[in-house]
Amino acid sequence: MSVNNEKVRLKIRLTEAEKTKLEHDAAQCGLTQSEYLRQICLGKRPRPKRSLEFWELLDALYEIHDKLERLTVYYPEASEECSQLERLVLILQEVA
Repeated sequence: MSVNNEKVRLKIRLTEAEKTKLEHDAAQCGLTQSEYLRQICLGKRPRPKRSLEFWELLDALYEIHDKLERLTVYYPEASEECSQLERLVLILQEVA
């Protein structure tokens, strides 16, 4: 069975509310409506783009982590705090 990657046009009918939601959701993710629908068809769940505030917060947490990590030479117990901060950053990235 050969796979044809040629794009085909698909015509669908949506209510005005559905069209508005599609436009909004695709824009929130920084995707065209076509790419948004393609990702959904592939079983992916497009996520909204993260705000500038999110990236600023993440940068601040990385800075704190780096400073705390440098202290582990003098305070070995700070190593566990670094690990905890790393776990929290991972959780933040998943939920945001």
